Amino acid sequence: MPNIENRLHTVWTGSGSTPFIVDIQPGSSVLDEAAEIARALPLWRLFNLAPTLAVWAALRPLALNYGEATKDVYLHISRFVGEDYGDLAARDDLKTRFRRAARDLGLPVSGNDPTSLFFAPLGPAHAQHGDLARAFVGVALHHGPPAIEDTATARHWQRRAVIERCPNLTRLRATALFDNSAHLARRFEAWRQGIAPIGDTETHLFEAYDHAAASMGRNRSDLVGPPRLFWAGDRLGLEFERSKRPQSLRLGAIPTRLAGGDRLRIEPPWARELTWSAGTVTQKISFAPAPDEALVFDADSGAFLARLTGEHEELEVAAERLIVLSPQAFSSTSFGDAIPAKDPGFYVAWVNAAETLSFSDRPDIALKTPHEDAIWIDGSVLGRDGSRALYACDGTLCLKADPDIGGPARIIRARIGDDVRFHSISLSSTGEVQVPFSEVRLDRTSDPCEVVFEVLTPGAAGDLGARAALSTRGWIWPGMASPEDDLADVPVPGNFSPARSSGLRVLDGLLSVDPHSDEETPILGLKGPDRVHEFRLAARGEKLWHYRVASGDKAFVPRGSTMHFGHENRHDTLLLRSPDRDAFLLVLGRETRRPFFQRQIIEIGAAQLEDVEDGDDRIALRRADGRVDLLARLHRTADPSGLAVSVFEGGLHLSFTPALACHGLRVRIEPIAGPTREGEHVFDYSPPEIPPLDGVQAVQDPSSRRIDIRLRLAELPAPARATFYLRGADGSYSLLRDSRNATVALGLPGELIHPDHRQLITLARFLSRLEPESLGGQLSEALAPLYEAAIDHIGASRMLGSVKGVLNVVRPGGQPARHDLVAAAPWIFEAQPLAFRGLSAEAGLEPLARMVSTVSPDPAPSLDGDTPLSDWLTRIGADSNIPPEFQADKLQHGFRVLRYRLRETDLHDLVGGGALSSTVRLICGARVDGLEQLRSFDDNGGGDPLPARIAAQVERHARSCADKRASELVDAIVFRTGLPRHEVGQALTLMLRAGVEIFAYFRALWGHATRNGPSPS
Repeated sequence: MPNIENRLHTVWTGSGSTPFIVDIQPGSSVLDEAAEIARALPLWRLFNLAPTLAVWAALRPLALNYGEATKDVYLHISRFVGEDYGDLAARDDLKTRFRRAARDLGLPVSGNDPTSLFFAPLGPAHAQHGDLARAFVGVALHHGPPAIEDTATARHWQRRAVIERCPNLTRLRATALFDNSAHLARRFEAWRQGIAPIGDTETHLFEAYDHAAASMGRNRSDLVGPPRLFWAGDRLGLEFERSKRPQSLRLGAIPTRLAGGDRLRIEPPWARELTWSAGTVTQKISFAPAPDEALVFDADSGAFLARLTGEHEELEVAAERLIVLSPQAFSSTSFGDAIPAKDPGFYVAWVNAAETLSFSDRPDIALKTPHEDAIWIDGSVLGRDGSRALYACDGTLCLKADPDIGGPARIIRARIGDDVRFHSISLSSTGEVQVPFSEVRLDRTSDPCEVVFEVLTPGAAGDLGARAALSTRGWIWPGMASPEDDLADVPVPGNFSPARSSGLRVLDGLLSVDPHSDEETPILGLKGPDRVHEFRLAARGEKLWHYRVASGDKAFVPRGSTMHFGHENRHDTLLLRSPDRDAFLLVLGRETRRPFFQRQIIEIGAAQLEDVEDGDDRIALRRADGRVDLLARLHRTADPSGLAVSVFEGGLHLSFTPALACHGLRVRIEPIAGPTREGEHVFDYSPPEIPPLDGVQAVQDPSSRRIDIRLRLAELPAPARATFYLRGADGSYSLLRDSRNATVALGLPGELIHPDHRQLITLARFLSRLEPESLGGQLSEALAPLYEAAIDHIGASRMLGSVKGVLNVVRPGGQPARHDLVAAAPWIFEAQPLAFRGLSAEAGLEPLARMVSTVSPDPAPSLDGDTPLSDWLTRIGADSNIPPEFQADKLQHGFRVLRYRLRETDLHDLVGGGALSSTVRLICGARVDGLEQLRSFDDNGGGDPLPARIAAQVERHARSCADKRASELVDAIVFRTGLPRHEVGQALTLMLRAGVEIFAYFRALWGHATRNGPSPS
């Protein structure tokens, strides 16, 4: 008998077992022998000597025969064990002994009625598998699949499914309540993931899931649940399930396409419902809380915990710190009155567990720690990736379990990567225990990884693969204690992903947050077993950025520096990041109390920066102890602004207000063909040095100093460019520029009857300059058609040599030229690589000349198939015989130079916030096969895929040129985006200039594939 008892107990607690003891499968011979023992010995004696066998013997006949011939529970047990339970005393004795033995084994049975005592631990009856399947599949479709990484959340999911969708099935409801480990939800997810069933009972249940899904027009592979809510700093977010089915979310007039696994932070206002689609299925999903609702999130990870309606007056939560969002004002003891959220229609508060939320228009909500078994993490958060947190190593594992069920002894199993560690604990009298991470040796330095904490089922000592009764998981950085300041000088983790990180620097093998980075939130990319996680690091120190509206970029402001704002900065704002929730913000003498209680990054608006209060020029923080820390000082200076251009009949009107006193204006007209003309207009009583031009009128308003210039086109040479020079008090002239240092120039439209090469170069030179955004591209609109006609006429032979001069045009100051090459003459880059020899180094296209010296890989790459880029990038990592000019380091170098140009030159406009950036984003918005592979070559590219998308577009252009389809590429983009062709061409040209090394790499590579490349030697 002891051997049978040990065998039954081992199988019941071992790997692949279930919390339903009648499901154990030790083999038919063992079960037959156990049945013989149950008939041979009194059951009361077995409860003392072999409790596992006794509990199994009491439940086995109910699982096999209940409902056949009779529904008398005790008659079935009597027939199986050969004892009489006809009188009430015998039945009460059986129930008492069964309840005690079952609880000692770890079965959470209770009560005295047969349903909760005998039927709950049987698991779902076969006859109710269909009901359970329909409930689970329906809830998965409408509310999302269970979050099995957290036992308490998964348990709530399965109970909600049964209670809402099977309200009259008492036995099924009792089973769902009995299953503290959320086994049913876990195995439902196993079915959804295509994992094979365990045993005959589960096989039958999995088949029921198949039928339920089919009845709803789905199958297992396309059972995609709606996105999950999460809290993202100061706004609501949605996390989309990883799936191959296309998903979309309607946030406005046009649905937003999303890939499986995407995380989307939703800007306010927040709707109560959103329309979500997966494949052909479209449904409404709940989003923001309704008037009587409150949303509760885990403050550490941002994970969504519960949506409470007006009927809910209490909530048990397995977490230490919570975020509560509600449309109704409320208060709590720890936080006080809730504050307006990012969407002012809602209130938000950061509260502690085990306190009460007080509402005025709905019942109060009592937050309580779990009374049922639960496990959760209480730790310092280093960063967040969606609803996942990265914890420091000095955290604690919190456990709540009933010591009366299975005894006080428990074993914790920690799965740390490929390592498995065990730790024995003893529950307190209240069933609570806190286990420091150091108890499982997480205080020893190692790579960050996902750690799974499991509490083994009671009595499972000695079995390394025993069934887990509770589990939770989180990313932990072993050996990394919670820092007081930003991450600094820590060893680079082995799974660090430079390509998916941002705002960090690596020096001598040490990783730090770059204090001069313009990233609001540094991103730490870490490779996991299934994907790369991008953890947005929590703020540990103050950083200040200057957001320049005119240029659409951010600049880091060194601590204690002085900022000078000109008139063009009147709409600029500051962004300040601070982790100090108790600090007061001082802005030019005005104080804001505790602005960082709700969020770590706030915007200091232009209105707050407008006037200095009592001469106080400080941007500073006042600490809780009264100390003031200076962040920066702000001074204002005058600068030109108010630039605007308009058209009147027969002419152009330019107006602006100069920053300094202007005593005169000189207008220069540079015709495409003909001599330059100049004229001078004075605004004081001094005589002009040269007479004014006919057709130009310039006046200045004495009070506002605003200057208005009118150009009458019929009286001026055209086509031409007009520029303007301002005369200062000292009599010197300075070229009129805008706040971005762009030359203020107007294009005078006209005709070129017989354009020649010199006129083409002149047009290219005019169009190569940076244009003021406030002029709306007027110069390009006037001169680009002439440029396109000239290049088409002069390059009629389609020989690169005929128009090679336009590739050598250089801007004053050395910035990249901006005239269009791609749409104006798509055939230019289709030329043989040999034709690019002799390009000027100053023009920035010299890498094209090096294409001719490349050697073809063996075998040559192929453009056949649907994924040539992805296929080639895969080959790079596997083929050691690739020629040096096509190896991975060349692409990495190309990305480094691309990011340098986007950062250090005015090609930053490609990724800024202006019109050019919008064009680039539209062009690059199409799906890119192999984008993730391409991003792996982009060090420090975490959180910012746009440079990689630009590189992908450059590769597409190179491929189309090699295949002599460059014009088709431009046509397709114009068709897809509806953008003007010359805007598409200019954007593609500037992307090519930014990533010319990448273009040369792929143009040469695909040239070898099409024979439109270097001639074989």
